Amino acid sequence: MYNCSTELILVMKRIVFLLIFLTSAQLVHAQLVSWRDVLDLETTKSSHHIPFGTDSLQYGELWLPGSEDAHTSVIMIHGGCWLAMYPGVELMNAMAEDLSSRGFAVWNIDYRRIGHPGGGYPGTFLDVANGADEFIRIAETFNLPKDRIIAAGHSAGGHLATWIALRTQLPVESDLYTENPIHIDAVVSLAGINDLERYAKYGASPCGEKTVEQLIDAANRNDPFADTSPSELLPLHIPLVELSAAFDSPVPPFFGYHFVNDVLQTGGDADLILLQDAGHYEMIYPPSREWNIVLEVFETILK
Repeated sequence: MYNCSTELILVMKRIVFLLIFLTSAQLVHAQLVSWRDVLDLETTKSSHHIPFGTDSLQYGELWLPGSEDAHTSVIMIHGGCWLAMYPGVELMNAMAEDLSSRGFAVWNIDYRRIGHPGGGYPGTFLDVANGADEFIRIAETFNLPKDRIIAAGHSAGGHLATWIALRTQLPVESDLYTENPIHIDAVVSLAGINDLERYAKYGASPCGEKTVEQLIDAANRNDPFADTSPSELLPLHIPLVELSAAFDSPVPPFFGYHFVNDVLQTGGDADLILLQDAGHYEMIYPPSREWNIVLEVFETILK
């Protein structure tokens, strides 16, 4: 009979554990939601399609509750790596519809991106800023809450949602500065890319080569992160919740950890929620179990 040594047994155990881990990871990955799954969800039409500029991409979809008055307003911003090649507001329609069915008024805005004429710096940022400020007029027209406004976005849209909440910190000399920007009361950042410099160095490859640099026009500006990256505009004086997913390859969870830590270190109020079995899109996919966690954030962040 052959007697295995203790060392060999330990090696075999490690190999078995590794195989189990890799198989488990592959199974989780195989079940992850994709952006195509999000688009395949059937939704109704929004309540109103409202332009806020002359370009065909300068518009928003307003989703209103059915018979009841809205209790909270949400300015929603889609992701897609800031790139024209990906879908726009339709990525967030299922999320907007579900929230509106629960008493939220949702203003889901589109904007020019890299690859669109006028996209990048400053157009992408100004479109989002103007779209957000348009909600002041919309809220008056439709009698929507103006003192309970959540900015929410996914991925690149998470970056832009946090950015609009920090616009009051923009220097006057910035091309992105505008007077009297809309006041945001809380931020829900879903896999948000809130530190552009860190993402450009360590995580931007899923979005393509030099995407962040194109977005902020880094080749032609000194200190291009100063007015574009939320991490450079801190402190944040309103509540923020960052949701990150353990199996998120475009925006790994350490980006959320670092940004929340930066907010806390500068005296802000921030929480990080890690979705342990999810990827990049479960958090904007209402059929997922993770959506219940997202809903709870929306329902409690202003309480």
